[in-house]
Amino acid sequence: MGSFQQTLVLILILAFSIAITPAFSVLGWDERYMPNRRLCWEQINKADGCQHEIYASLVEKKINLSRECCEAIQGLSHRCKIWIFTRGRFTPEFGNQVKGFCATLGITLPPSYHVYYPMDNPSGQHGD
Repeated sequence: MGSFQQTLVLILILAFSIAITPAFSVLGWDERYMPNRRLCWEQINKADGCQHEIYASLVEKKINLSRECCEAIQGLSHRCKIWIFTRGRFTPEFGNQVKGFCATLGITLPPSYHVYYPMDNPSGQHGD
């Protein structure tokens, strides 16, 4: 086998091994695609009382965040934002409310989180 053929075979073997690596990974979905939760909350807590403000806004059903808290949320990685605002009681709708509130303070957050509203008429037909 010539030098070119050996190089081609080596490249194909490397490409195949890279392609199958995720299939043999010992990490689960969460470990690969979810952020480090501790680091997400550490970012939020860079603004004093921000975590408390977020929870209080949720419980009181009225968003009341400081400018520093909005800036801390703005500084979150995309994965952290998705994880925080789509888990448990922190719904995507709550994330959109936070985004709207922070906009009133002049802090622009990334595009809205997905909010899905249930259909009133699941069949999709309009009543007469």
